[in-house]
Amino acid sequence: MTSTHTPAISTPASAQTISNRAFAVEFGWALLALALSALIVIATYICLSPLLDRFDQEATRDNIRPWSFVGTDLAPRMGKALPKDKSLRITELASGVDERAIFSRRTRLQAADYPFLESTIADRHPGAHMYFIWRTARAPEEVFYLPIYWTNDKPQLKLLAKHEEWRGTITEIGIDVYGDLRNQGPLVSELTLQPTSASHLLRAIWGEWTAFRVWTQKSAHHLKGTPPRQTQSVTAAMAAWAGTAVLLLVLLGFARHRHSPVACAAAVLIPWLALDLLWQKNLNTQLDETRYLFAGKTQHEKHLADREHELYSYGLHLKENVLPTPGVRIFLLNKGPIRDYRRLRMQYYLLPHNVFNFGWYPTPDKLQDGDYLLVLDEVKGLRFNADHSELRWPKNKSIPVELVDEGEFAQLYRYRGEGS
Repeated sequence: MTSTHTPAISTPASAQTISNRAFAVEFGWALLALALSALIVIATYICLSPLLDRFDQEATRDNIRPWSFVGTDLAPRMGKALPKDKSLRITELASGVDERAIFSRRTRLQAADYPFLESTIADRHPGAHMYFIWRTARAPEEVFYLPIYWTNDKPQLKLLAKHEEWRGTITEIGIDVYGDLRNQGPLVSELTLQPTSASHLLRAIWGEWTAFRVWTQKSAHHLKGTPPRQTQSVTAAMAAWAGTAVLLLVLLGFARHRHSPVACAAAVLIPWLALDLLWQKNLNTQLDETRYLFAGKTQHEKHLADREHELYSYGLHLKENVLPTPGVRIFLLNKGPIRDYRRLRMQYYLLPHNVFNFGWYPTPDKLQDGDYLLVLDEVKGLRFNADHSELRWPKNKSIPVELVDEGEFAQLYRYRGEGS
């Protein structure tokens, strides 16, 4: 009788399993390493950051106290608002191309003393875009601005000193709001200019990382999760966090004479998930915004709810009430480049008309009697002389036209021909 023997199958070390208790211990080591890593990375960044040293050197005095302005300190320049306690509820935007509201107040302070802005603005939503604006003694006629990105209704820190024009004597500050107020406008409670502080810098960086940016026309080709010109790259920060944690675990492994690939893997995975959650947070907010704007609407209603809805409305008005049947030629004039979004969008809304979409100024040698010229937005140097019914531009050039239609941001002319 022949007996059979089945050899034992050995398991490679790389395939060995780990018990739940051992996994919990290794995961705990990973969390501890990440906590220590966060402290090390933050402390190193603060110590080596050139920003804090620069702010301290540029300050004009010591012991600078915050400078606060409540909402009712701001006077209306455009739009309307109602006071609520000491806050300001924005209720109406001024009509125009952008439909905006501006509220400001005169002041006199040194920009170098206040590199940070803390804004307390409640009831915000992605439809209302807000900017902090200011004027300087150096350029009193110019208005400079920085976006106040939307995160939540808690006070937000903004690094003003990153803007090259936040310098010298500030003579006026304020808020600029445009977009759509929807059911309720923002409630501006307080604006506080803050002096140099490490905690302010860290809060400003966190505010940049968590800020929500509405998708733009470029988002189909390039979608960046954080605002442009961020103070510190969130990706680099997460990489430094994970790398330092892994280094600590490797050093701990040498001290314990036992390395832990599980803990190292967790130390890399957790920062990666944190980075992904920041992205997912913005994506979920955009999903809610898209659903609010477009869900359950007809194509016509979607166009009216979209960005640059005024282009659609004006193009529809021209096609239905002004222009003859398709076949005439329309020369679109605009200050932007040939592939500028507003140019292309307006051309699209004018289809099926034959639209020639190039240049700032008319090209007389290409015009025929009865052609139309659509001037979109303001074109520098191009103006209509009503007394002589001429469209004029630099170098004493002109063509005979008649004004056919005029909107808030565009004018339509008909070319009369040189001999007419």
